[in-house]
Amino acid sequence: MLLAALVFARTCGSRDQQIDQDEAVEIAKARVDFTPCTETGCVVVRALNQGIPPRLVWIVGLAESLDANGDPVRAVNFVIDAATGEVERRR
Repeated sequence: MLLAALVFARTCGSRDQQIDQDEAVEIAKARVDFTPCTETGCVVVRALNQGIPPRLVWIVGLAESLDANGDPVRAVNFVIDAATGEVERRR
């Protein structure tokens, strides 16, 4: 019974997605006071199920530029609810 509930929660949690990856990036970009660079690694996006029952969030990282080693300079990360588009956290 517990296994069935866990499987149901995992599969149903991802069906409620209303905000797609591109929309999540645009939401994050609207909340920073810089324009992220266009190099690979300046915009990083990951989908992640959080909580019980699980719900999908987008983790969006934006960097203004990259240093000589390819590490982000002035980076900000956001957690965006995929169902509502609400920004839950900014780091």
